[in-house]
Amino acid sequence: MNKVKVIDYQATLQEFFKEVLKFLDNRASCAKDEFEYQKICKAREDVKQIAANPKKYADYNARVADGVEPQAEPFMPNPRDNSTYLILRKVLHHMGNLDNEYEWYRKEAQDILLKARRAIAYKNSKNLFKDIQFMFKSAEKFAVKKQLGR
Repeated sequence: MNKVKVIDYQATLQEFFKEVLKFLDNRASCAKDEFEYQKICKAREDVKQIAANPKKYADYNARVADGVEPQAEPFMPNPRDNSTYLILRKVLHHMGNLDNEYEWYRKEAQDILLKARRAIAYKNSKNLFKDIQFMFKSAEKFAVKKQLGR
């Protein structure tokens, strides 16, 4: 039997959260004052807690009940750029469907995760040629793969 490589969406989700934490670390290093720094630190802790138990926190009510629903401000490097926050919100909204029994919901959630992983990697990239580099990379290039078979 041949070994087959498939995308591990739970591992890809964890990598997405690592990229979000990296983004927040960069934001913390540029914080304007202590109040902004504290908000960014709170957002980091929230993301860590969600990443530790994504199945539980796929539900909005569970995130709100535990006080880990991310706020927009820590994810905004300037007042007009909330794109990282919107990327995170979209993944949080759909991550419960990554293992959905219905293919349509599952494929939609998987596609959103891969595109979000690509987008956050682009935001975190320090490469001067990232516009060119990322233009040629498909979202699947940012997926974590695992082998099935013997």
